[in-house]
Amino acid sequence: MIPLMYCLIFASILFVIGLLGIMIRRNLYFLLLSFMIMSNGAIIALVAASSYWQQSEGQVLAIIAVITVLAESCVGLALLVKLFYRRKIFNIDSLSEMKG
Repeated sequence: MIPLMYCLIFASILFVIGLLGIMIRRNLYFLLLSFMIMSNGAIIALVAASSYWQQSEGQVLAIIAVITVLAESCVGLALLVKLFYRRKIFNIDSLSEMKG
């Protein structure tokens, strides 16, 4: 069995990579991917802690979190496709400019 500390370090590294991706990138597609990486880090921490304390509730909550993240990603990707068909851009800075 992998020690809890290694799992939590790996989960925090994933979370920080996702957070940096959200803060640095200006592309909506990469923002969506960074959000998914962040949520995967949180889910790994949840499963690791649940396995360490031998509680199945954390693993059930992790499955529900995976389903929720998957649904959010599907909706976000559908909105991205619709936005790309209308504006032909993925850049956040270009989206904030008003038409006048």
